[in-house]
Amino acid sequence: MFLGRYLKASFKFSELLTHFNENIFKLLVYFLFLSLVYLIPMNLLIMSEDGFRIDFIHQDFITETPSWNLPSGCKIEFNDFHCSSDEKVIETHQDVTYIFNGSKADVDKDQKQVIFTKDAIIYSSGEGASMTSKGYKGFSYTDFDSVNLLTNDERTQAYLSFANSVESSFSDYIVLYSILTNVGVNLFIQFIFILLLALVLQLFRFGYQSFPGYIDGLKFIILSMGLPVAIGLVVGLFEPAFGSVFFQLSMGLTVMIVMLKYGKTSLK
Repeated sequence: MFLGRYLKASFKFSELLTHFNENIFKLLVYFLFLSLVYLIPMNLLIMSEDGFRIDFIHQDFITETPSWNLPSGCKIEFNDFHCSSDEKVIETHQDVTYIFNGSKADVDKDQKQVIFTKDAIIYSSGEGASMTSKGYKGFSYTDFDSVNLLTNDERTQAYLSFANSVESSFSDYIVLYSILTNVGVNLFIQFIFILLLALVLQLFRFGYQSFPGYIDGLKFIILSMGLPVAIGLVVGLFEPAFGSVFFQLSMGLTVMIVMLKYGKTSLK
């Protein structure tokens, strides 16, 4: 497969300037593959921390503690929501409607809602999208009556903990969103980086009778990513935040060293 062939070629530094006939689209696929590989440590970190904090509930509770009490006689235990009665309780905080003892039938995708059903929490964004948690995985045992007895700072902290537990119950969605965001942003940054590096490469043309054009230079840049990606991956496994820094630094050094050492013999 061409990915394996390109990977081997990436570590043959003396031959990196001899692959200008390669298909640019296949090389872009190779770029995508290597970019995903070096993002593995950061994505593993995101998974271990349950994703980025999105604060779709928590921030509202930081801005202002709800003035209402949680429904009396209700508790969350064993990954389920239990109440002493089946009465539906509806409260509003900021621009979000909270429905306790609700059901899927209560979902209004034109309104921001948090609906507590017996076995899951349903969140509606108010913009046509909704998601359902897998149970109440973000909660430990929570007795609503005990929370209602708290006052002042203890009450504030209890509601913040409640909001955080609601968001944590959607961790599967948050992790997926966080990974997709991380991958998308980094792919864009690295693509711009190699485009700029290919442009800088054109500065080396002085002193050469024959020098690759911009697209051929881009091919060389992409094939040079093998070692930098390996360095970024290893560093990222120990310190994910520095993986991209070492990748970009070693990328620039690899291109410069190959040009200085093999440019005169490979480019005629």
